[in-house]
Amino acid sequence: MQYENVTCPHCGILCDDLSVEVSESSVTPLNIKHAHCLRAFEQASIKDADLPSPQINGQQTSLDEAINKAVDILKTSSQPLISGLIADVQACREAIALSEKVAGVIDHANGPYMRANIAVLQRMGKVKTTLAEARNRSDNIIIFGSQIIERFPRLMERVLTPNKSLGADNTINKKITIIDSQAQPVNQQFDQANINYLRLDAPNLESVIATLELIIHSPAESEQDCNIDKSLLDLYQQIIASQYTTMIWYTGLFDNVAAEQTVQIITQSIKKLMEQVRCVGLPLGGSKGEITATQVATWQTGVPLPIAFMGGTPVHNPVLYDGVAMLENSEADALVWLSTYSSDDAPPKTDIPTIVIGHPGLQIADTTAVYIPVGIPGIDVRGLACRVDSVATLPLQKIRNNALPAANDVLNKMIEML
Repeated sequence: MQYENVTCPHCGILCDDLSVEVSESSVTPLNIKHAHCLRAFEQASIKDADLPSPQINGQQTSLDEAINKAVDILKTSSQPLISGLIADVQACREAIALSEKVAGVIDHANGPYMRANIAVLQRMGKVKTTLAEARNRSDNIIIFGSQIIERFPRLMERVLTPNKSLGADNTINKKITIIDSQAQPVNQQFDQANINYLRLDAPNLESVIATLELIIHSPAESEQDCNIDKSLLDLYQQIIASQYTTMIWYTGLFDNVAAEQTVQIITQSIKKLMEQVRCVGLPLGGSKGEITATQVATWQTGVPLPIAFMGGTPVHNPVLYDGVAMLENSEADALVWLSTYSSDDAPPKTDIPTIVIGHPGLQIADTTAVYIPVGIPGIDVRGLACRVDSVATLPLQKIRNNALPAANDVLNKMIEML
């Protein structure tokens, strides 16, 4: 059977124009060819006979028994961590409710990378745009890192090089500049007439961004500095001559330690440019449901991830309650890992009891205390997902029938039993 206008939740752009054919258990998109996009659908093509059963310590069991065991673990835990959160809106809502019920900590698997953008927003604000504005209004695009095109493969097609636009011709034929340092790997060619690819002699992307900020704040002095690459000076003039510049970045390409400072530098550059011309930011993410998890957390509690409920009220502290650090420092005594989109997102190895509610293709260690395979959002179960620009929540269809439960139903049953 063929389904139209299917939403793909496997990157933050949430393309909702897919035609998908479902034949028995095979799921095949018909109108996209990007390997990154196809991989998640290929992982979802699992025959009914091969669907895993719930497990306790590697041994098959019933769903009820697995849920009972998970509840017993959480009842005896003093500081559980709920993490992963690679899931849809409904599952994330229940995960937050579970965290509150057990007085635990909740954080996303990619929390350290998410926090760079959030911290700068909290401290100094941001000037951000949407995918629609970038498509219809922007005439000048600056992309920090060519790997963004690989991670968000339909960004060019859907946003940056549209066939139609609500704006003028210059918004269809945007000037697109992709910036890399010598250290960045390049896996593709950029040969379109309106794309200028700059591979600069710099040790990393962060140093290029810092140099561009120097030019933006002191253009006259920078022109006299023989150590500054002329192409960056030309780029500054291009920004000044444009009507609407959009700067695009993905914090996953930055060094984790320097990511927050780098985002702050970009933000300061945008604010300075806004004194003369229209310039905005478009931070990308969401390939593992980060945007959905962050949005739901803020809707439900008023604060972003990570959140602790040990005192009875939600407390946001990105230092004390960093999920990755908590596991490394043995500060949690149980882990609930929620991962429903991809079979690549297995839980981290820990010495504490681990409860996995996840994709039926996950490779689970025999030492995992509880594994409950659940339906894949957008394929096996209906759901909702939040787009990278945080202005749209899109529906995920159910296009296949199997016996797997929805993650939110499993979580809800655990909450009722606690």
